[in-house]
Amino acid sequence: MAIESKMARGPIGARPMQEDKKKGWWWVVIAILAVVAVAIGVYFGGWANDGEDEAIASGEYQAVFLDNGQVYFGKLESGRGDFYSLTDVYYLQAGAAGIDQTVSIALTKLGQEAHGPEDRMEINVSHILFIEDMKNDSKVVQAIQQYKSSK
Repeated sequence: MAIESKMARGPIGARPMQEDKKKGWWWVVIAILAVVAVAIGVYFGGWANDGEDEAIASGEYQAVFLDNGQVYFGKLESGRGDFYSLTDVYYLQAGAAGIDQTVSIALTKLGQEAHGPEDRMEINVSHILFIEDMKNDSKVVQAIQQYKSSK
């Protein structure tokens, strides 16, 4: 009898058939859970991007603060891929100190520089620290409107 029971087990080191079937079932369950997790991630990832695009106020001026310390003012739109498009662009430029050591700060229109850039910027989203919507009565928006009316 002892010999028969050992022979029924199969070769030494082989696993019984029932354990192999159970392990196969767990791989199917794990694969299904992985597919469901990826589908949920794709769904909520796409939903989060839609909300991000809606946060940009259309037709209004925004202040865009970059990681290099520069701030640009203009009308921001979601662009292609990882870039936002800023039009009607202005930035602050410090003037030379006078005799009394005061520094003047002027709002400068993009396009007035020596290299003659267009009045449009494509800004990599990864370099934006934060964006602020500007009120119509802010000093910067008033200066922009004054610049436009004098032209």
